[in-house]
Amino acid sequence: MTGDAARAMSLAAIASLVVFGSATRAHVLFDRATLRQWTTDAAVVVVGEFETDVEMWRAEDGSDRQEFFRVRVDEVLYGDVAPGVIELFPHAEGFPSFHKGDRALLYLERTSDHLEFTSLAPRFHWFSTQGAGQEWKLEPGANGEAVLEIARRLAGQRSSRPSDPRRALRDLTLAELTSGVPRLRSDAIAELVRARDLPGFFDEESTPAFTAWLDGGRLPVSERLALVRILDGAPGFDADARLVAMTHEPLAGSAFAQLVRTAGSREDPRLRAWLEGLAEDARPEIQREARAALATAH
Repeated sequence: MTGDAARAMSLAAIASLVVFGSATRAHVLFDRATLRQWTTDAAVVVVGEFETDVEMWRAEDGSDRQEFFRVRVDEVLYGDVAPGVIELFPHAEGFPSFHKGDRALLYLERTSDHLEFTSLAPRFHWFSTQGAGQEWKLEPGANGEAVLEIARRLAGQRSSRPSDPRRALRDLTLAELTSGVPRLRSDAIAELVRARDLPGFFDEESTPAFTAWLDGGRLPVSERLALVRILDGAPGFDADARLVAMTHEPLAGSAFAQLVRTAGSREDPRLRAWLEGLAEDARPEIQREARAALATAH
């Protein structure tokens, strides 16, 4: 396997195992999208507080029924809707877990814009494709405020496009990585997996900022490994040296297994020697991981 092929395969694995997948979606959400993709695609983006749990509407003649929520719109980030109480129904893969009292980012579509909802349009003006796992609830405290601040930035960029979109995306992903919010960090890695191959996306100015978070030990091992592969090839970045350094950390369990598998995709002789030593380890589970990695090494 060539280095480029291994790198592409590893990045594909990162995208599927560490972060949410691509966001190609029509009216039903099948794949999980990043906050940027939600904010870019929705007709309307608001901050709302749920005034009810899910309720059920039934047509008087019994011909139709629909589950819906009643929400008070507190802030409009993008689009044409007035603050106040609205009613919306979910249309997504998996029912969202919204409850009375929840405060959330809501990504709305106009019901009248979709022919399949002709019978519902007179009753409900709005629906959302947010499904299970994509509720984007705003927790009380710092985490919720961090998510909301990122959403505000994204909505602002949609209203007034940045002059340098690549720089804006780099700044956004760095803000997500440093936010302390796991879901935002996952979003950042998903964005970086897609953007890393854009010419000039990483440069001598931007790479050190990402490297600082990688080297600072403030991220989980899975996210650090993802960043190593994403930054591989960036100006001044030595991916193998950072992986070698990680072999000296007291890792265990899934974190150790992830490092072993990543090492197996590299050509560095130091990493191969480390794997060969592990292949003779007295612990059977360590032997298995190391030998499997060596079997797939190029």
